[in-house]
Amino acid sequence: MTYTAKDRPGTLRAELDPTPVTGSPRLVDRLDPRLVNILTVLGFGIPVAAYFWFVHLFSLDVIVSDQLSDLAVIGHSYTHLFDWPSLWAQHNENRIFFPNLIVVLLAHTASFDVQIEEYLSAAMLVVSTVLLIWSHKRRSPGTPWLYYCPIAFLSFSVVQWGNMFWGFQMAWFLVLVSLAAAIALIDRISLTWWAMAGALVAAVIGSFSSLQGLLIWPAGLILLYHRRRGRAFFVTWIAAAVVSTGFYFYHFNANAGAPYHAYLWRYPVQAVKFYLFAVGDIVGVPQHYNGPGNNAVLALGVILVVLAVFVLVVYGLRPEERGGSPIGVALIVVGLLFVGTVTAGRIIFGYSAASQSRYTTYDLLIPIGIVLALLDRPPVHLRRSESASATDRHGRRGLSGRYAWIDRSGLFVARWIIAVVISLQIVLGTHYGLEGARANHTYQVHAVQVLKNIDHSSNNVVTFHVDVFSTERYIRQQVRIAQEHHLSVFAGDPGS
Repeated sequence: MTYTAKDRPGTLRAELDPTPVTGSPRLVDRLDPRLVNILTVLGFGIPVAAYFWFVHLFSLDVIVSDQLSDLAVIGHSYTHLFDWPSLWAQHNENRIFFPNLIVVLLAHTASFDVQIEEYLSAAMLVVSTVLLIWSHKRRSPGTPWLYYCPIAFLSFSVVQWGNMFWGFQMAWFLVLVSLAAAIALIDRISLTWWAMAGALVAAVIGSFSSLQGLLIWPAGLILLYHRRRGRAFFVTWIAAAVVSTGFYFYHFNANAGAPYHAYLWRYPVQAVKFYLFAVGDIVGVPQHYNGPGNNAVLALGVILVVLAVFVLVVYGLRPEERGGSPIGVALIVVGLLFVGTVTAGRIIFGYSAASQSRYTTYDLLIPIGIVLALLDRPPVHLRRSESASATDRHGRRGLSGRYAWIDRSGLFVARWIIAVVISLQIVLGTHYGLEGARANHTYQVHAVQVLKNIDHSSNNVVTFHVDVFSTERYIRQQVRIAQEHHLSVFAGDPGS
């Protein structure tokens, strides 16, 4: 791939060179092309099919936990279809304006069927994964499609059952698809103002869908830096980020949700351990409340953080205008920052909070980003040497001098480590994901019965099976809205 500067400052025009890059034969090049095609189809098809099969098998149309707050928004919509105060209302530390719009739409068109909401989340995950892989492939056309299959296995890991079977988490998938859309648009070979406008819209939608949506802004900034975009693009992106962040925190109640940030600074050692444990539990090992952390998970967290830092140093410090590695760098940063927000808000609950299934969707961005970065060779500035570059028997010009270890040893070891991590994640993540999905399904089956018979259920039963963090009075008030408007489990019930 060769590049020439475009007239517009800060943008690039790429001329894709169809001639393959010379180098040592890859394993995929030695295989029968038909076998490679079959493996590629299976590599993408199996994880996607398994994910949707899980949703089909274990999902239920039931309203539990935080989703009760959706009923309040829906209730207001029957008086004023777009009731701004309820749509904009803060939920814990999140602004979920755009998810609220979707919730209202589902209530008025599909009786707020939570299963439809969960399939919508699954569709968003598909779109997100496709956009991220396509964006990288666009920058690295020589990378075989087979090499992207690990991304599919990570993205569609059933370890994230906590999001798969909880309609409320649709907001997080909306953030994810907004992140992927912003990356796809802002990382175009030639960045136009129309594409920039689209990226800004995607970032705004993500920002007002959940707290982690604000992480889209630093991700975009990383790509602008690596692609050497013009100053006007930088200023526009930063200005939009400042305005969006300011609007997000305007009249923000910092005590809502989990106001435990002071704990973070009082107990820094525990905070570091919590952080590392959260990064490492992409395998889904369950933790009991106030129980000791699993040392193996903690060790995996250390390995992933060290590997992420190595990749950021190699691929992230200097601009890279050609390859797809900056996309991986951006995802690593989003994943690391996300774990930071979880640590700040949930550390007081111990390792059991760090191991929550719902966090794995964003924790997995760290290994996904590492894979996407490692698919590329080191940046151009590392491939330069003060002395003549070494040439191997295949005619490939590699690293020499003080940077030679990166190509010969560092990246070799890093790729093998991430391969082992992915293998562990697939095996253990599937095992614990299946266990978690079954347990969650049993819980939701009971919740359906409690909701349908809520007028004849005791207060303890109502709170235990619907939402242990809310009062029985609040639960009954919200469920009454669903009864009156024939929503979710009460859809088609003439007696409700």
